[in-house]
Order: sequence, then C-alpha cells, then structure tokens
Amino acid sequence: MHFIWYNPDLREYKYGNVAAFNLEIERANNPRAYTVLMEFDKDSKQIAYKIIEQLNIANTQSIVRIAS
Repeated sequence: MHFIWYNPDLREYKYGNVAAFNLEIERANNPRAYTVLMEFDKDSKQIAYKIIEQLNIANTQSIVRIAS
C-alpha cells in the first residue's frame, strides 16, 4: 500500500509506502498534523508524482498569496 500525504513540517506533499510514511511520522514535530490524502493499492509512482507536483505548486501559490 502507498500513500500521498501532507508533511506540515516541510509544507509539501509526499508519496511513499507505509514504512516511509511511518518513518516520517516518527521524526515529525507534530505527528497528528500529518494528513493522508490518497491511498493506492499498488505502487503508482507516475500518477502520484504528477498529483504531488500539482498539489505542491498550488500549495506554494497559496502561501505566496497569504504572505503578500
């Protein structure tokens, strides 16, 4: 199983398997702030990275607007 999740410490979306997600949670400043957005039954890197790219662009643009 693989996930797309939001890492609030880095302010970006990430993709990985359960082990990668759990490792980030263990190292997190606030593990409860992590949000899983999508779940994949199999490794779907190509589509996941396209989704993440768009989410990170949208996230960056909203942060810039808030700061303006």
